[in-house]
Amino acid sequence: MKILLNKSLIQKNDIIVVAVSGGIDSMVLLDQLNQIKTSMKLQLIVAHVNHAKRSASIEEYEFVKNTALKYHNDFEGTTLEKLPKSNFHTVSRSKRYEFFKQVCEKYHANKLALAHHLDDQTETVLMRIIRGTSFKGYGGIHESTKIDNIEVIRPLLNVSRNDIVKYQETNHLEYRHDSSNDLDDYTRNRFRHHVIPTIEKENKEYRSKFMQFTNYMQEANSLVEQMSASFMNDHVSSNNGTIIFNVGIFNTQNRIVKRDILKKSYDLLTNNSCEISFKQMNQLLSILESEKPNASMTLSNDWVAIRSYDTLTFAKQSKFYESLESIEMNQEGIYPFKDDIFTVSKTKPNINSGICLELWYNNLDFIFPITVRNRRDGDKIMTESGTKKLKDLFMDLKIPKALRDDVPVVIDSLGNILWIPGYRVSSDAKIGDQVLYIAYKRGKSC
Repeated sequence: MKILLNKSLIQKNDIIVVAVSGGIDSMVLLDQLNQIKTSMKLQLIVAHVNHAKRSASIEEYEFVKNTALKYHNDFEGTTLEKLPKSNFHTVSRSKRYEFFKQVCEKYHANKLALAHHLDDQTETVLMRIIRGTSFKGYGGIHESTKIDNIEVIRPLLNVSRNDIVKYQETNHLEYRHDSSNDLDDYTRNRFRHHVIPTIEKENKEYRSKFMQFTNYMQEANSLVEQMSASFMNDHVSSNNGTIIFNVGIFNTQNRIVKRDILKKSYDLLTNNSCEISFKQMNQLLSILESEKPNASMTLSNDWVAIRSYDTLTFAKQSKFYESLESIEMNQEGIYPFKDDIFTVSKTKPNINSGICLELWYNNLDFIFPITVRNRRDGDKIMTESGTKKLKDLFMDLKIPKALRDDVPVVIDSLGNILWIPGYRVSSDAKIGDQVLYIAYKRGKSC
């Protein structure tokens, strides 16, 4: 019997969860895997999801279950109920993968096999070109990807639907037809029914051309990701909910690599919960490539990007920082603290950065990390006449009691108070022959 699938994706003794809907593609995949199951000592678990959207769904569930038992495979099934009509495909896809992950964990499976084929690849790439996507997205579907330590394989990805149909007809495989695929209600169906036939009239070999295109894009993206990962490893620091890197070094990178660095930085910061749009990406690149040393922009309701001279900082806005008792400043850059902004620089900041401390020092190792926090019991500051308790200083300065706990205090690595912005500079900040500037700006604006 002819083997269509890519056997290089499968190793001996693999434990594979096979996603089977009952349609022709997944039934051919299941049959193909069962053909090599004994010789490769595979354990196959059939996983089926009933979306409960059509009257035939219950019968399809039983059909897949009985087929799995006929092949002497384990079977796991679930029914998704009360899925929203709007955004149905996105929600159902998320639920499916959640179920597949649970099945993989139950059987200690190392792989999840899906039945995507070459026609799916072509449709996906066309849809992404029309809708817009990331550089990686133009590479289409990958034969092998990782999701939560599970390898997701698509052994039929380089096989055309025509070949799948021929295999099914030759081997008389039973399957179930999903009538919703006949409708033009969904974008993929419209591409399949109307766009693809027009392309085929132009070039009957269009599938192989799309495969070449995705291969080229995946290879190019692999190189870009290697270069951006190297930059992230060498030049990007993550601290207290911020991402910081040097703008000058960033601008030595190729522009497509810059895009990936910004995407990776934002994904790291937001835990992949937010995306930068193409328009936002271009705006951010303009800020970073501009000769203007200071700029900021909002990326979403919660996140901002702030450029100050040669430093870019991604940071969450004030709601996140309101919960922080203190922050550490380990290098030059911009550091949000509650509603306020601190800027550390070896060059004197402009007047828009707020009031500024000239911190004189001999050895930065005794200065960094600089801590910003609010006052604590027993805090003292060195004045020209000796040490003075902050409690007494605040009373002398007639700072209202209600405001005293909100006043930021700047401290060096040895625990010495250097500065109370707007009120007093410590004598400890005036010792040395080198200078570091710490600017303080109150409020939410950057």
